[in-house]
Amino acid sequence: MAHSNSTRHGAAQPASEHFDYLRLIRLPCSLVLAFALLPASAAVAGPDSAALRADELVERVLTENAGLAALRAAVQSAESRIEPAGALPDPRLRITTAPRTFDGFTTPAGQERGISGVIELSQELPWPGTLSLRADAARRDAAAIGDGVMAMRLRLAAETQKQYAQWAYVHRALEINEANQELVDELRRVAENRYAAGLVRQQDVLQAEVELQRLKKQALAFRQHQDAVRARLNGLLNRDANQTLAPPASLPEPGPVPSYAVLRGQALSRHPELAGLEQRIAADQAQESLAKKAFYPDLTLIARNNDYRPSSETRSELGLSINLPLDRSKRRAELDAARADTLRTRYELENTRARLLADLEAARTATVRGSQTIDLYQNALIPRTRENLSAARAEYGSGGGAFLDVITAEQQKLNAELELERARADYFAARAELERWTGGKLPTSGASHASASQVPHE
Repeated sequence: MAHSNSTRHGAAQPASEHFDYLRLIRLPCSLVLAFALLPASAAVAGPDSAALRADELVERVLTENAGLAALRAAVQSAESRIEPAGALPDPRLRITTAPRTFDGFTTPAGQERGISGVIELSQELPWPGTLSLRADAARRDAAAIGDGVMAMRLRLAAETQKQYAQWAYVHRALEINEANQELVDELRRVAENRYAAGLVRQQDVLQAEVELQRLKKQALAFRQHQDAVRARLNGLLNRDANQTLAPPASLPEPGPVPSYAVLRGQALSRHPELAGLEQRIAADQAQESLAKKAFYPDLTLIARNNDYRPSSETRSELGLSINLPLDRSKRRAELDAARADTLRTRYELENTRARLLADLEAARTATVRGSQTIDLYQNALIPRTRENLSAARAEYGSGGGAFLDVITAEQQKLNAELELERARADYFAARAELERWTGGKLPTSGASHASASQVPHE
């Protein structure tokens, strides 16, 4: 009897709902079975075991980037010019002869002579201190180019980390999009079953279908963005744009941010852009001193053997020649130009220092605000959107809510999850910029975690 009652009760249910219940029962069982059959290595490896880490990518870019390699070659070129700049000019050898002496000749004194001529050796000696100033100017120029290499390393590291943040964001966005597609597809099946049972309107099914297609279009946009980021990363790696890249590891959680005073002191003391301009000022000052040396004559030592002289005692000669810097207006103009170059570089240093500190403060503010945003999404907004979706689904399942409320709750949850991942990427990029303007890794002293109520330096 009990069996017949249960049979009659089951017959009263719509076939579509009965099939849906069986499918819902089988799905968790299938997931459990699939997880049980996973290889042990996959369970142990973890999600980030084969993932590309940001520090690894930065090291690869700094090794492979062609622009950085070109600048390193420029440093080698500049360093190779230091020694020649401080070296003496090559000595000069001058040989002259009289063609009519080739067959010999007789002097007025009756002496028989053969081929005769003059052999002269000379060595230019710049005014004392000139060579050392030239070498110092070349050394300062090479040091400035070397600081340019360090500045480019910082720029490339920051750019690589920003692109890596986009790489991580777009992967997480696709995962979130896929999960929401599965959720909406499940909601669509539920709406279809309820529509088949005559419990809801067809509009519920259509709303689910529209939302599913919207998510698919969003996935296409994410994949397009993924291709663009891959191309930019391959460009930094000096590779073909379409070469594959490993998926990213998870972005790190926000860490402590040093105070503005600590960061400012570190940036002013060690940032290579400032150091490079200081080296250029020193090089300009050396050029200015060289312009002052131009008011003094250069010396030339001369040793000559004049075979035309009849007496051997008078054939050997020693001499000294100097240039006469009579055109002082020309040299004053050169000195004025050198002083103007020094002044220009000083102004450039002041401008770069002001810009660097402004960028430093902007990057620190973005880093602190990014940390606060992540905290807000993680601890407040995301849990609320999930609760809202659960409540909307429960109310719709009980027949008391509208399907549009479920779709709206799903969209709010999707947007919140995507905005959280965007906030993570923005935080990672802002911290990379902060390291760039600080001149390297952030100091640990004077660092504190940003709370939701903390206001950055203003």
